[in-house]
Amino acid sequence: MDEIKVPDLGGFEGVEIIEVSVSAGDVVEQDDAIIVVETDKATMEIPAPAAGKIVELKVKEGDKVSEGDLVALMEGSGAQSSESQDDTSGSSEDDSTPAVNEASSETSESDSQSSPSASSSASTQSAEQVVKVPDLGGFSDVEVIEVSVEVGQAVEEEDTLLVLETDKATMEIPAPVAGEVLSIKVSLGDKVNEGDTIAVLKSTVLSASTTDVTAVSSDSDEKISEEKVKVQSPSADSFNDMASDKQGSVGRQTEPKGPSDKVYAGPAVRKLAREFGVSLDEVLTSTGASGPRNRVLQEDIQAYVKHRLNEAPAENSGGARGMGIEPIPEVDFSRFGNVRREELSRIQKISSQHLHRCWLNIPHVTQFDEIDITELEDFRKSVNKEGTYDTKLTMLPFLVKAVQKVLTEMPRFNSSLAPDGNALIVKEYYNIGVAVDTDQGLMVPVVKNVDTKSVLNIAADCMQYAQQARAGKLKPDALQGSCFSISSLGGIGGTQFTPIVNAPEVAILGVSKASIKPIWQDGEWQPRLILPVALSYDHRVVDGVLAAKFTTRLKQLLEDSRHLLL
Repeated sequence: MDEIKVPDLGGFEGVEIIEVSVSAGDVVEQDDAIIVVETDKATMEIPAPAAGKIVELKVKEGDKVSEGDLVALMEGSGAQSSESQDDTSGSSEDDSTPAVNEASSETSESDSQSSPSASSSASTQSAEQVVKVPDLGGFSDVEVIEVSVEVGQAVEEEDTLLVLETDKATMEIPAPVAGEVLSIKVSLGDKVNEGDTIAVLKSTVLSASTTDVTAVSSDSDEKISEEKVKVQSPSADSFNDMASDKQGSVGRQTEPKGPSDKVYAGPAVRKLAREFGVSLDEVLTSTGASGPRNRVLQEDIQAYVKHRLNEAPAENSGGARGMGIEPIPEVDFSRFGNVRREELSRIQKISSQHLHRCWLNIPHVTQFDEIDITELEDFRKSVNKEGTYDTKLTMLPFLVKAVQKVLTEMPRFNSSLAPDGNALIVKEYYNIGVAVDTDQGLMVPVVKNVDTKSVLNIAADCMQYAQQARAGKLKPDALQGSCFSISSLGGIGGTQFTPIVNAPEVAILGVSKASIKPIWQDGEWQPRLILPVALSYDHRVVDGVLAAKFTTRLKQLLEDSRHLLL
């Protein structure tokens, strides 16, 4: 019967078992994982030393273990006990150590022959020290995430030179001796492997024994990674390096302290959460953890992000966490009576999210005005009554044409704010979006090149787009390229409303229902048809004076439609 024991854990004690990968009676191959342990820096598998059958497990999930603790009993012709492993390891060390000691002796003899005081002078002389990547526990192409020093900088022994990161843990490469940084051989983002040169130091302390210690340490690390442990994170020395990292390194990104530190998650998962700006506590409470012992995995982070994106429209209706606005608390309405749930259509979800984004990002101001359209309405009715044209005229195509005329004269309304906020992108084409109400929600088809079309042409386009929108047959290009939008509620009712600017546009015209009002004119009160309009605009681009000029000019064009011909 062979024993499987906990190998060297790099100085860690009381490490938690987060997963037991086998059961009594299981047949395992060499290097199959028996258990998985986790420190606060990395995870690590304890593998089967050889092929065999698990007879008895001595630990369970959640137990704390240290080096030398018994994990399981195994039988099998190919199995090696922990003692035999130790013997093998010891014999290997016996084989290799003399070579090192021999080299040390030769060096010492050489030094002593050359100078009786070589030992004392070695500690004070200056020499170049090449720093290389140590054993990475089997990892290759490890990314440099931080270069902590500069050329010419003085460093002490064990000061951090750079920081590496695998998908499991981070690892600092320290200065082997005190000295000055002569050159740095890597840059941020580079990929390195064991043995690659990192930097060259001008050391102020040089000892023959330094080389010996390094050689023995490297040899020991190699045995740990090859014979004892199948490591998912850096080698035993890496654990030591990370354990000693209590002060942190300059500029190094660290995990925020707080409740998230109590969540079970590996280094790679925590890194992914940082990249997405996700709180592990929210992942745990929202979508849950799928790993053993409620451990958060990468798949849980991805599921949480997907969930948040899908829930964005609903969340947008009640608040914007990203803007520092607390969401509206959930209420169980069924406590007060019968309820039913009606899902939003796809168009409504998209519109909800877009309008919420526009409202939060654009400083809205609305300019209200009233336009006397008495003569224009009489003209419209007379044209329809004559029946000369196949297209029926409504008030909307006159509004579209008048707006295009104002855009030509005031190009600031026909622009968009550049993404950096430092310039305007002024358009030299005139495409106007017209909001259409459908069973699926509000849609805004775009009448293209309005400046080249007559009122009749515009009327035909508006009618065609409205029919296609209600039938669900609008093509994607019919909804793109708008410079300015018009939202008309004239056929429904209302006196005024505040439309939301349809970004990246900078203004939108809201039109309410026209009504007869008494207007003092020519010394008497006269009934006039008054059309209320509301111009909402982005105050970063348009100021109040320009907005008032816009509605005044629009009013002039519609109150005397002959101006549209000029």
